[in-house]
Amino acid sequence: MSRPSLLLGGLFWIWTGAGLAAAQTDHPALSITLPDSVTPRVQATALLSDPRFPDLLKSGFPLRLHFRLELWRARSTWFDQFVSDASWDAVVRHDPLADDFVLYRSTGEVKRFPSPELLETALERPFSVRLFSQSEGRYYYVCRLEISTLSDSDLDELTRWLKGEVGPAVSGEGSLGDALARGAQRALVRIAGLPRLTLEARSTVVERGR
Repeated sequence: MSRPSLLLGGLFWIWTGAGLAAAQTDHPALSITLPDSVTPRVQATALLSDPRFPDLLKSGFPLRLHFRLELWRARSTWFDQFVSDASWDAVVRHDPLADDFVLYRSTGEVKRFPSPELLETALERPFSVRLFSQSEGRYYYVCRLEISTLSDSDLDELTRWLKGEVGPAVSGEGSLGDALARGAQRALVRIAGLPRLTLEARSTVVERGR
């Protein structure tokens, strides 16, 4: 068996009827499905069902959404083996002048939404990530989503990123998630009571190469 050949492509977004049905859930949830056993599809639903998040957005506190998707090889005789991972981010803020919500994705996409309901629909949009191994074996995916509230002291890093200024988050030395996480962690220590949400999901096991 050859060493795993990791193929990680760009994220590509997909619309499905299942996304509309999943939006009916009343509680935040994260799911992973494998439509073709190679490309995992990740979907988060009801992320703004906690009214504190929309309220904090309107009070000037942006939200950071950090996704981490991991590929694992299932092994019956020893611990499961970590193979590779992919991570991406989104930041949501409220624009008081336009009275709308702005969604920034680490892929460069920027969109505006006039209401929390439309923003939540956009956040529930399912997407796929090309992350897999060509080696034979049994594999599964684990995804973790962390939603945290950023304080005013974290906006400097966010503003620099939005302006495209060169820094660790854009020069290849780090990710937007890493840059914002450092400030977010400091802020959460200083400001007690700001909500944060962590969701996890695991896919079914698929067998490849046999």
